[in-house]
Amino acid sequence: MKNNNTNQKRTGSYEQHEVTPRRLIRLPEVLKRVGLSRARMYGLINTGRFPKQVRIGLRSVAFIESEIEAVDG
Repeated sequence: MKNNNTNQKRTGSYEQHEVTPRRLIRLPEVLKRVGLSRARMYGLINTGRFPKQVRIGLRSVAFIESEIEAVDG
């Protein structure tokens, strides 16, 4: 079956947004930036008052830098 849409320009909204790569930062850098202890930071995560970490490996986590900057700023 021939696709008749080959020459048509796509106008979906996803094409109008530029993708910004997320920079990940590890725990020591997060603690340094926000000035919290590890225990205090994880307490805030558990209550939803601090951004959650993202898993980057089986035993590794990191935080999205822009989310940490929003808390710190």
